Amino acid sequence: MKKTIAVVCCLVWTAAFAQNFPAESLNTYRDNAYQLFMAGDTAKAVDLYKQLVQSGDALSGYYLYEIYTKGEGAWKDPDEAERWRSLAQKLLSDKMANPRPRQGERNLNDSPQLLEDLLNESGTLIEQGAREKNIAIALCLIGGAAGGTLTSIGLYNQSTTVTVFGGVVIGGFGIAALVMDILGNKHIKQGGELMRRVKIKGNGISVSF
Repeated sequence: MKKTIAVVCCLVWTAAFAQNFPAESLNTYRDNAYQLFMAGDTAKAVDLYKQLVQSGDALSGYYLYEIYTKGEGAWKDPDEAERWRSLAQKLLSDKMANPRPRQGERNLNDSPQLLEDLLNESGTLIEQGAREKNIAIALCLIGGAAGGTLTSIGLYNQSTTVTVFGGVVIGGFGIAALVMDILGNKHIKQGGELMRRVKIKGNGISVSF
């Protein structure tokens, strides 16, 4: 009866951890494995470490290397230790060559079209902002010239109507120029923020979202 219960418990444990762990949970599960090992439950700790290695956790591979190198009795196995060390080294090398994006990021190495679309959108926003700021400058020049001319004529002819109209022209063009300048700044800022989302890490390119 006890043997049956032990087998069932073992199967439940295996089923619970026979999976790939999400990257953000690796540290938690690795701590659980360490606690099991320190509590003397080496078998469960080794099983969990192996599952973590299958999820790409290089550090768990090095822990297995330590267990099989320094372990006593059945756990001391130099060949098995070397196997896990080699696997851990490969995982670490792969991670350095192609860093996994953090949560909230997307890797663009395998999606050059997405990167191209992102850069095109950023360029379009910056271009649009630059055009709007140029329009704002033009409105200022036109409004200043036209309004200034009308104001001068009104003052010269002592015409209050023309003078006031000149002031209105200057004010109207000034407001329009201010609006265009604000829009231009907004679009340039949006384009810059889009560019800053692209991050180059080693040989990996990722984008935050």
